[in-house]
Amino acid sequence: MMRTKTFWVSITVSVILLILVPGLSGVQRASLHAQPFSGPIFVLLYHPWEEGFQSAFRGHLDWLKQNHYQTISLETLIQYLKGEEVPLPMNPILLTFDDGTIENYKVVYPMLQEFDFIGTAFVITGFPFTGSSNRFWWREVDRSNLLEIENHSRSHRYIWISPRIVDFYSGEDPGDYWLIRGMDWRLGAPIYEFGYELIYDQYLPDRRIADLCVNYVKQKGGQDFFNRAEWKEELLQKVEDFRKEHQGHGRYEMEVQRNRRIKTEIGLSKRVIEQTIGRGKEVKFFAYPWGAYDESLIIQLKQEGYQGGLTVDFGGNFPGDDSFKIRRIIVTSEMTVEDLKDLIKKE
Repeated sequence: MMRTKTFWVSITVSVILLILVPGLSGVQRASLHAQPFSGPIFVLLYHPWEEGFQSAFRGHLDWLKQNHYQTISLETLIQYLKGEEVPLPMNPILLTFDDGTIENYKVVYPMLQEFDFIGTAFVITGFPFTGSSNRFWWREVDRSNLLEIENHSRSHRYIWISPRIVDFYSGEDPGDYWLIRGMDWRLGAPIYEFGYELIYDQYLPDRRIADLCVNYVKQKGGQDFFNRAEWKEELLQKVEDFRKEHQGHGRYEMEVQRNRRIKTEIGLSKRVIEQTIGRGKEVKFFAYPWGAYDESLIIQLKQEGYQGGLTVDFGGNFPGDDSFKIRRIIVTSEMTVEDLKDLIKKE
């Protein structure tokens, strides 16, 4: 009789855990361990648009499965950081995916279904990012409870941060220049020192300087001007002469402009996600573009109702850690299973 009673008590406890523990799939909840988890919890960061991602990601998921890693939600991680008693599997891990490209829907989502894992996709909500990846899939994956949609800003842009000119547009491969807010695509236009838009004051250059350089390049042959050995020095001298004569240096944005700009990036984008998904969706987490953050940004995130921020600072996460400074490990498509193993070892 005693053995029978013990058996039913065990079954009852297991059923309660299956119902109450958030962030775990059915199979994963069944293997929760009784002892308090005390090790670091690692958060992996993938970029699904990388070449070779699908093959590498499958290999990583297979290794994680074979070695009894089980995915948990960001909400569960926050509870752990706060020191709350939250049941965890023996080997908890989080999977995150930045930028919100269509590969999240075509590759990540079905693979999470296949391996019975969960993850979080941090999406960029503005054009041109949604122009190619669209937003139609956000609702489906978020409501499936397999791939939660959270915020990665509206624009993910750089801004001019000083009057120092670092280059001039010469018509060559723009590289990251297309991410600069206010980039002037005319031949000869100055490219000022630029940085992350959420942590710097924006420099607003004197438009006359750009016009001067563009017109000078036209007069000197257009595209052929850039075949000169010292064309950059020539343009820099023109700028220096103009600044001496006209005091043309531009200005920095006012505080009210900065606050409005950042509020759009973290507030408007939040509402776009919530309205797209519907059914009371609440965006709670923000992945810092390029991992760049400061205390001022964290304050604004809290004011917008966020519960945590994710960095690209390397390492695991422990109780007592700041929920707005969650560490993540960048995993590239070039990394093997052995590389992944080395990244998340707990010694």
